[in-house]
Amino acid sequence: MSNRVYVGNLAWSVSWQDLKDHMRDAGDVQYSKVLTDRDGRSKGCGIVEFSTVEGAQDAIEKLTDTELKGRKIFVREDREDGKRGGGAPRAPKAEGGAAEGGESAPAAAAASSAPASASDKVEGSQLFIGNLSWDTTWQELKDYFATVGDVQYSNVAVGRDGRKKGFGFIRFATAEEASQAIEKMNGVEFMGRNIEVRLDNKA
Repeated sequence: MSNRVYVGNLAWSVSWQDLKDHMRDAGDVQYSKVLTDRDGRSKGCGIVEFSTVEGAQDAIEKLTDTELKGRKIFVREDREDGKRGGGAPRAPKAEGGAAEGGESAPAAAAASSAPASASDKVEGSQLFIGNLSWDTTWQELKDYFATVGDVQYSNVAVGRDGRKKGFGFIRFATAEEASQAIEKMNGVEFMGRNIEVRLDNKA
């Protein structure tokens, strides 16, 4: 268990200070961040770091489904802890620029997914994610679904012109985690759109 938690379903108006103040009910908050896109708009989720692991555990137990600025938030362990580069919500080097700028289709396709081995795939563990925001990157998709389980692979589909197609794929370590993701995430708002989550029948 980490001393960091992921907080989802935040109202767009929630600032890092609002988040920090709300999470103080569980313990001493060392760090608070609301994740934003390139335009500075909130993605509706954030990261909070407590001074102790107990504080993070209390936040998960006590603050899940509490209301913050009119929305019921959910609190999970931050499964990406240590992979964000000192608390940064994204790692620009992983995206290579081409995935966002669309300058080169092959580069964009390569930059749109996390590395994975086909031999690692477990039947029933891969999901199709539809109705994604055009701004969604594979890293953001992975971070969001990592609140449910161990994400082995994340991909946002990109066309030959380098533009995103508005759908992607997530592969979990187990079929059970995939089923849980369908149950919890299907129809839920992510980056301003209600996403579709179902088993990838072609996997």
